[in-house]
Amino acid sequence: MKTHKLMIKTHKKTGLKYLCYTTSEGSTYKNYKGSGKYWKRHLKKHGEDIDTELIFSTECYDEFVREAKAKSAEYDIVQSDEWANLREEDGNGGDTTSNRMWINDGVTDKYAYKTEPIPEGWSRGRSKCVFNDVENQRKFGAMADIEKRGAGIKRAWDSGKFDKRDNSKLGRSGDDNVSKRPEVREKIKAAADLRWSDPKERAKQSDMMKRVKRERHRANKDQ
Repeated sequence: MKTHKLMIKTHKKTGLKYLCYTTSEGSTYKNYKGSGKYWKRHLKKHGEDIDTELIFSTECYDEFVREAKAKSAEYDIVQSDEWANLREEDGNGGDTTSNRMWINDGVTDKYAYKTEPIPEGWSRGRSKCVFNDVENQRKFGAMADIEKRGAGIKRAWDSGKFDKRDNSKLGRSGDDNVSKRPEVREKIKAAADLRWSDPKERAKQSDMMKRVKRERHRANKDQ
């Protein structure tokens, strides 16, 4: 039976920490770098020189979930700036309500218990999931972006942010369209170039991600 391991990854250069989970056996568990989006971006920027501390291991998945959630709360990994986690650690993507996962052999999908070993020739995930298709990924990604932008615009209108805007030139075309003026287009291009080249602007983007992380945590608490 596989062993469920809870680890703390610490970046030697920056000190940022990441709580993560693996079932790798022997000393190879240290080779697992972690899969969090914020954490992976941090490793890409600062390198992969990290320390690994094994803080808990068990063959019982339910016991692991309880300990992982307890440590997530104890370290406050979502809210704290010392940790890179964007969500609490509960093992294998957090599907703990049924203690099951999808596995497939390339043809057939099966809903199996997480505590059972994956049969030879099978792997995690669903072979028939719509998100395995590149075109569907683009389609659903575009739909999600549209919905997100729509919700943001609605919040802005409801909060009164648009009340003081000068909308007299909206909808104009040709020379009357302000965004088509050469001097305006140059300003837009310069601002975009600055956003990605200036270290201070990149730092702002990082701070924004942290704010989003904290807001997401507060939203999850309110649910």
